[in-house]
Amino acid sequence: MKSIRYSTQAHCDIEAISGYLFDLNPVAAYRFLDALDGTCELLAEHPLMGRLRPMLDDSLRSFPIGNYLIFYTPGLDGINVARRIYGGRDLPGMFGR
Repeated sequence: MKSIRYSTQAHCDIEAISGYLFDLNPVAAYRFLDALDGTCELLAEHPLMGRLRPMLDDSLRSFPIGNYLIFYTPGLDGINVARRIYGGRDLPGMFGR
């Protein structure tokens, strides 16, 4: 199994997302979190699946899951998850560009 490393910001993102979703529908929140984990595992095995995002960072990629995006960089033995955020946000602003 390939490794998945999460940034501090990625952990904060998922806490915010899960808190929001749990308030709306706890069952749907658990399903979403399971899908998110499964998608990260898939990306760790196939790190070039995601879309390149050179306008945000040279090696950054993104992959959608519902209305959210997983932002990550491929590593030698898996992926490094930078952010997990709602896709409708100001992406350049979120990445300081």
